[in-house]
Amino acid sequence: MTDRYIYPIRLSGYFCPMAWVLAALIFISRLSAMVKLFMALYLRQALALPIETVGWLLSGYGAGLLIGSMGGGLLSEHFPTARLTAALFFVSAWILVLLGLVTDVLLLAGLLLFSGVLDGAIRTLHQRLIMEYCEVAQRTRSQSLNRVASNLGMAVAGVVGGVLAQTDFRWVFFLSAAMSLLALVWFVRATHQRDILRQDEDSEGASGSCVPYRDKPFLWLLGASVLLGLAFEPVYSMLGNYLLDYYRLGAEVIGWQFALNAVLVVVLQIPISHWSEQWSARWRLLAGSILLACGLGMLPLGAGVFYLCLSTAIWTLGEILFMPTLNVMVMKRAQAGKSGHYFGLFSMCWSVSVLLSPTLGGHLYGHFGGNSVWLGCAALAILSMPLVCQATRR
Repeated sequence: MTDRYIYPIRLSGYFCPMAWVLAALIFISRLSAMVKLFMALYLRQALALPIETVGWLLSGYGAGLLIGSMGGGLLSEHFPTARLTAALFFVSAWILVLLGLVTDVLLLAGLLLFSGVLDGAIRTLHQRLIMEYCEVAQRTRSQSLNRVASNLGMAVAGVVGGVLAQTDFRWVFFLSAAMSLLALVWFVRATHQRDILRQDEDSEGASGSCVPYRDKPFLWLLGASVLLGLAFEPVYSMLGNYLLDYYRLGAEVIGWQFALNAVLVVVLQIPISHWSEQWSARWRLLAGSILLACGLGMLPLGAGVFYLCLSTAIWTLGEILFMPTLNVMVMKRAQAGKSGHYFGLFSMCWSVSVLLSPTLGGHLYGHFGGNSVWLGCAALAILSMPLVCQATRR
């Protein structure tokens, strides 16, 4: 492996200019994701809500993601993607401010639902932006670069959010809102008067077998993504409280664990993606599922910060392998046409996991203890493997 694929300073020729623009956008926007990292702790510690209620509220956010994921894909086929993205960033900033001010449970539920709608739509639109502004040969590379930018933003968000949470949870929301407005300004300046490189194509196959609802490999892939999402999403909704209860760690140390995950992705995503190009998509997904199962399933079997870091490193390697591979596979199938439907359905199915994971995890946690959550996650990751095999059959 050459240094060219490791150090970003030498990658200027490897990625197109717009790939860097979109990566910068996702970096800035991920700084606002500190709200997602610490929402469970905020609801339980600052508002003193029971763990079951926390699960239901976070499921409301997941329901919003479900709606927004498909809605964003469908709207992108009727409105300019760039303008739609800018509008959603603007509204999202003010929702984050309100989340830091409102304490009524019903109002919080509504705000979390609406916040999920916005985040789900933005997530879907970002995939379409890659198709519209990056050449075909650059799209797989852009996926890796966006993963790096996303996790670099999450690393900073985890550390900064942990420090702010120790002082006052409300600052987490206010700083996140400011980052959303900054992302809006950056995006508008970067895309102003810039022509898109690719309009959505309605090929002949789009009206036949390539329609996503008739695309059997794509449907198997959706099933696998739901199971992998259910296995992965408890990292955000349950891990913080689990480490607080079982590992006796504070908010700052928990924030560093999120940062460790993000830093590992930043350092390893591009070299591992380049190295694993010799593997088929099937083997990348299967290896990622196994590593995810091992990393999360080992949490109940040990204790201590070093053991926790080892667990984080293992499931992060799994994330590095399966996350971009899923996106690239969806993008390849979406090139036949109806890209809004493909991206919308994929984002919606991933959002199903965000919707169900906090509720199922909360009930498992409340009735059977926190250890049962991670054993269940390991089982789900293993169960996704037969679906992966079906989705990648020749």
